[in-house]
Amino acid sequence: MAAPAAASVYEQLKELRCPLLDGVFLPEPGAALGLLCAPSALRLELLGWLCARANPPLREQFATLKDSQTEEKTQEMAKLGSDLLLCRSDDLDLIKGEASAERQLRFMEQLLDVIRYLDAISGTDSGDSSTSSTEELLRGAARRNEEFLREVFSSPSLPALLAPTLPPCTADIKPLLLEETAPHTRRRLSGRSGGRTLAELTRTLEDAKAALERLSTECCSLRGGTEPLAPDTALQSLALAACDSHQLMAAFGQVYETELREHCGRGPAPRLSPCGPLAQHLHQALTLCTQELLALAQLSDTSEQAVQTAERRRGEEGSSPTATLPVKMEELRRRYQARLAAAGGLSG
Repeated sequence: MAAPAAASVYEQLKELRCPLLDGVFLPEPGAALGLLCAPSALRLELLGWLCARANPPLREQFATLKDSQTEEKTQEMAKLGSDLLLCRSDDLDLIKGEASAERQLRFMEQLLDVIRYLDAISGTDSGDSSTSSTEELLRGAARRNEEFLREVFSSPSLPALLAPTLPPCTADIKPLLLEETAPHTRRRLSGRSGGRTLAELTRTLEDAKAALERLSTECCSLRGGTEPLAPDTALQSLALAACDSHQLMAAFGQVYETELREHCGRGPAPRLSPCGPLAQHLHQALTLCTQELLALAQLSDTSEQAVQTAERRRGEEGSSPTATLPVKMEELRRRYQARLAAAGGLSG
């Protein structure tokens, strides 16, 4: 992780034409990490050059210090980092190269961002700008930032931004966010669970297909097909036809009241055919309903007649016990034996 970041910082230093890197040759790609993060005099000079580019007055101050005064130089760089809110004033280990490589590289990248910002507002990418002009640029940037912050904090929309009344994630966005996480969930499915899911989907599709075929058959019957309606769907068909007729009559009444009334009194009334498709369909449904009601009435009459016949026969028989099949067989056997005995007596 640290080696690519070190290579990126090294390339940015070369783009800024850092004079300390003239003639420096890296034998391997990972050597930039040792150059920028290992404690050395060259590393301290590189960090001092970055600080001087970020704050040009430090260049003159560093020029007055001797080579043996590294502690004072380190403290000045730590103070600059504290003024820029990049580190604390006592983070001397970060300046000396004794902190972690990630912290050191992050600190250098932040200094590079400050340098690029100063170059952007000054319109130059070289390091030979005067101290007075750089200070004026910094003051101008600070003034613009203060004006921007004052405008933001005095805006009447600031309370709405800090405490919005609407949720940040509306109802129409939530399904889209759920769809983004769905592919990751599908990738984690194992082969066995994928086969089970495929079988469930196949079964669901077969059920849906059967339901569609059943609905298609019912729709064909409702359209007046060749096959007659089943008795259990006759009333439903009648209700559907009556509902369609009511809706059509209501729509026609609305159109008549708004558009046709003023044109209907100028001549004889048009002759409308009473045998339209809807009337025929309604007549067929009423006929089926009438036939079903007549069948129910005949069934009720037949049942009542059967009950009356059974009661009449029971009254005619009176209280005599009902002759069952075993009793009649026993009686027949006795008669047969009596006839046999009578035939034997006559022959003797």
